[in-house]
This record gives sequence, C-alpha cells and structure tokens, in this order.
Amino acid sequence: MDVVVDGKTYAVNIPQTGLRNMGQNSQGTDFAAMLEEQNQIKNQIMDEGFGKYVSDIQQQKLEEKIRDKVLAAMGLTEEQFNALPAEQRAAIEQAIQETIQKEMMARAEENAKGKANQAVSVPLIAMK
Repeated sequence: MDVVVDGKTYAVNIPQTGLRNMGQNSQGTDFAAMLEEQNQIKNQIMDEGFGKYVSDIQQQKLEEKIRDKVLAAMGLTEEQFNALPAEQRAAIEQAIQETIQKEMMARAEENAKGKANQAVSVPLIAMK
C-alpha cells in the first residue's frame, strides 16, 4: 500500500489479514491530568528553551500526521489500531517508524540543499 505525505509517496508493506472494524470508546476529561501536563510543558520550556520546545512540537506533529495517514490508508482509527492483536500492531508501528524516518531524511536533505544555495550578504559599513 502507498501512503502520501506532503506530496511524497511511500510504500508501506503491512499485512492486512484479520483487520476489521471495531467499536470506539469515549473517554471523559481528566482535569488533574491536564494541569499536570501544562506544568510539565512549562518546566520543559524553562529547562530547554522555547526554540527547542517549538522544534519538538513540530517534530511530534509531523510524526502524528504520518501515523494518521498510514492508519487512514489501512482504514483504521487509533482505537481500532489499539484493539488489534499485538503482532499486527507491531508490524504497523514498524511501518510507521520507517515512513517517519524516510520523511525525516528527505526533509533533512531538502534543508541541506536549501542552506547550501543560500547566499550570505554582509552589509558594508563606510568608515570615516
């Protein structure tokens, strides 16, 4: 099966035997957990800096996007994925990680090419 991420197609080989639609579970909101998460985020920003925090969030969003696209290509929701047997989940996780690695390498190459093509301009200062 092919998965398209930002216009690039990646081949993902996952056995699809035994996949079926499964019910979805609803969960309530845990406000104590939300407050704890906010405190952890604040501490992370204080420890690592805002730039690193933003970079980590962008990385995480990209990984989630790829994961969602792979699952959608298989016709699965996250809940359905979690209900699969461990062997199938492991195979799908492996395919997701391989797709993420390929996308990260492609983006790193694009960034390297872009930086190599950038010209550095230094303003001239007239001395009197």
